[in-house]
Amino acid sequence: MPTVSVRHLAAEDIDDAYVLVRLGYADLSQDDWRTMARQRIAADDSTGGILIAHDRTGRARGLLLFAITPKFARRPSLQIDRLISFDLMNPAAVADVLIAEVLRIAEIRDCDSLSLVKPLDAPPHTAALVLASGATVLHQVF
Repeated sequence: MPTVSVRHLAAEDIDDAYVLVRLGYADLSQDDWRTMARQRIAADDSTGGILIAHDRTGRARGLLLFAITPKFARRPSLQIDRLISFDLMNPAAVADVLIAEVLRIAEIRDCDSLSLVKPLDAPPHTAALVLASGATVLHQVF
């Protein structure tokens, strides 16, 4: 398992993180990434952020973009927009550390639910995913 540390993205991380960003957003230009990242860094931490994972040598190994969103008649929800992880042997281990940190943040922010962002151009099995997600309430009389 790779040894990584996780923290909020800082201004000095923006350019180094772009390599990872391109893995998750192939069409995002470096200028657009810089603009988006600077806006997110300047925003209120209580509404979300960008987490970055570094290995022992300081190389960026993962990013997690998230938001804390209000929900109708409920406490806030953790929304994971994108998780990008890179490791030659075990990218899931980097992802696990990022997920653990964002769940810790969600607990501090009093979130009681999780939503994952999935592109609308997703395959036809999207309906099955929605039905299996726990977000649906289906009632039948007969």
